[in-house]
Amino acid sequence: MTINDKLSQLKKTIAEIKNISEKLGNDNVLNNKIDELNKEVSRLKKGIGESIDELEEFLKEENARS
Repeated sequence: MTINDKLSQLKKTIAEIKNISEKLGNDNVLNNKIDELNKEVSRLKKGIGESIDELEEFLKEENARS
């Protein structure tokens, strides 16, 4: 998954959280869905961070070769 794909998925997940939050009352199903989406956001953020780290390392290596 590319960084752009991860960012796109993150945006979709955040939008879904916002939509659910607007409808939220004391509904446990919605609370569970929000928890699930928050975990997905965290997973995507971690993946994006790892991709950035890999990209920075790659760029350092390329600069060293130049």
